[in-house]
Amino acid sequence: MAGVPPVSTADPESGQLIAWRGRALEQQLPEAAFPAGSGAPSLVYLCATMLIAAAAIFGFAVYDRGGVPRAVQDSQRDVVSEVARTMNISATRAGTDLDRVIDGLRKPPVPADAALLSKVVSDRVTWSGAAILQTATRQSVAANGVVIPPEVLPNPLPAEATVAVLTADGPALLKIAALDGQRTLVALEPLLMRNLRLNPSARHGVFMITPDGAATLMQGVSAVDSAHLSQVLAGLAGSQRSQSHAVMVKEWPDRQLVVSSAPIGDTGIVVVSVIVAGVTGGTSLRHGVVLGASLLLVAFLAFLLMRAFLVAPVRMLLAQAKADACGVFTATRRTLRTREAFRIAQALAVVSGAGLRGKRWRPSTMQGLALAALVALAWPAVAIGTTVRAPQPKLPEQLFYDEESRAEAVGNVFANALDAGQQTVDRVALGNAKADPAKYGSILEKGLADEYRFRGMYLVDRTGAVVKSAGRKSLRSPQPVPGEAGVRIDPQVRRLPVIYAFRLLDSGYSVVGEFDIDYLLGVMRRNDGRARVVDSQLRTVLDSTGYQAFQPLSGDAVRAVAIDALAGGTVRGQRTTGGQPTLLAAAGLTNPPSVAHLEWVVVVERNPVSLQLPQVVMNRWTLLVSAAVVGILALTFAWQFFIFVWPLRRLAMAAERIRGGEFDDPVPPQRHDDVGAIAMCLEICRQVRHTGSVRFGGAIRLRGSEDDFTAVYPRFPTQRGAGKAAKV
Repeated sequence: MAGVPPVSTADPESGQLIAWRGRALEQQLPEAAFPAGSGAPSLVYLCATMLIAAAAIFGFAVYDRGGVPRAVQDSQRDVVSEVARTMNISATRAGTDLDRVIDGLRKPPVPADAALLSKVVSDRVTWSGAAILQTATRQSVAANGVVIPPEVLPNPLPAEATVAVLTADGPALLKIAALDGQRTLVALEPLLMRNLRLNPSARHGVFMITPDGAATLMQGVSAVDSAHLSQVLAGLAGSQRSQSHAVMVKEWPDRQLVVSSAPIGDTGIVVVSVIVAGVTGGTSLRHGVVLGASLLLVAFLAFLLMRAFLVAPVRMLLAQAKADACGVFTATRRTLRTREAFRIAQALAVVSGAGLRGKRWRPSTMQGLALAALVALAWPAVAIGTTVRAPQPKLPEQLFYDEESRAEAVGNVFANALDAGQQTVDRVALGNAKADPAKYGSILEKGLADEYRFRGMYLVDRTGAVVKSAGRKSLRSPQPVPGEAGVRIDPQVRRLPVIYAFRLLDSGYSVVGEFDIDYLLGVMRRNDGRARVVDSQLRTVLDSTGYQAFQPLSGDAVRAVAIDALAGGTVRGQRTTGGQPTLLAAAGLTNPPSVAHLEWVVVVERNPVSLQLPQVVMNRWTLLVSAAVVGILALTFAWQFFIFVWPLRRLAMAAERIRGGEFDDPVPPQRHDDVGAIAMCLEICRQVRHTGSVRFGGAIRLRGSEDDFTAVYPRFPTQRGAGKAAKV
């Protein structure tokens, strides 16, 4: 078919015709409103990057202040919280044991007062003193151990209570329990804390504050004189949560006090730690401004490339396609810089009767967007590389002392859990030594109900075979118990650590309690960081981060501190094999005696990148901003590729067929955006080439007959929606 001659716009009638065609075409083409337009992805990318740059500057500005590093304050708070938690567990356990003793002594025959107090005080370790008082007059009837001062007794005496008091020897707890209508038992438990790793250069002191506000120095020295101590500790009496804050001192321009506190359960007593810590600078606002400004510069360059290789070609092509679809004669056509747009423009020129020649190589839209992506990725690549290569910050000395305290705290809690399990086994075994083995089922169930640390309790015979059990199935290999009593780990089970406590009875049977490994791991996971239990052969018994049992301990620094701790005491490590600073400490399990024979070591480790140090915060913030930039860029690139580049490629392939002279295959509209509008214009031009100029300004529908084409009817002012032309 011969080419259709274009309509000249010099003729007034032809100009009106083209204007009519333009109105008809605009009513058919989709409106590429946001976010459908080709410029939407690049605009969203630029706006999102501007927000990220502003957030980066704001983040650096927020932390741009000097003071004691937050890592030191958080570390002190965690140490004090662990001390308070351990003391609360010990006090709760002592109260439970005393209640059990009192309940047993109330059963007939009721022992004499002296025998009753002897049972309560026992070895004077937990309960240092006890007395039986007349409930009405609070007069002492009998006493044993340390004398309980009358002035600390509440008036009147409650029936059941635990009261925090301050004695001449320090804070203590009074356990009050009514024996009958006339007598009340009062027992005194001094509150003692384990020896902490105190930093002498920080003038570290640990206090206890009773509910009345009285402070007692328990360990270390006081960095504040007595005249100002009440001001430093103001507001901490009776506090119900852990906290830590810095206190400025006028005379110390480069140092501050760090006051950390934690309550001991609901006793009303608060543990307080006071240290002198050095002041350091915060994050650099100047560094944040440089990061934000450089990010904006790179983002603007990438934005310009996106506009040059996608937005501008698509918009110029759409304008030319609309003109061709209306029959406008275009004497000079603009050369498009991208391959897909140029191929489509060539097809438009062919079907409109003109010709567009040119074989000069042009980059594809994808290549241009890839260049924009590379420019945009240059900033996060440089930022991440600079951050990774930056030297690790110097760690404050106080953190190493706190890490040693953590190792000892984890070791104490872990060892006390094993010892408590051993005591439960001893109580069940010795309290039912003469019981019939056939009746041990209910006995074991009762013992297991009182001991949440066990996964199961068992009665085994001389060969180690289970006779009676309560709880889950035993994992222990069937072998005789290795001694009279103690805590052991089964050496024959290799897939997991089977830790158990046992007590041999005179009858030859033994009571065995297997510890719940999940519970023991939960005890270790209370530590901030990684905690491991290692045996004397440097094999991993437990690991808070997940592990395979009995795997050799890896890492020269970890192995070194573990070996040193096996000799006894607590040791620290400061650097890894690569010379990077690390927080590493190990403590041997030497107390209580029931676990000392295991020759186990607790190793705790923390990564410095998790600490709230100024340099670490800067690095972390830089990496976060870089990750956000990469994420926004990936989203933008995917948006552009799937919504615009891929449809453009398919449209360019259809245009190649039309340019080759194939006018029979229709070009279906692909999307309701700029690319879809170009496709509809190309289809109109194809129909004009195939059918005639009557198709200018409109195209037949994809469904229906060949004669079913679009027409624009005149407006009907009297009808609703008269401002819109009807579409058929």
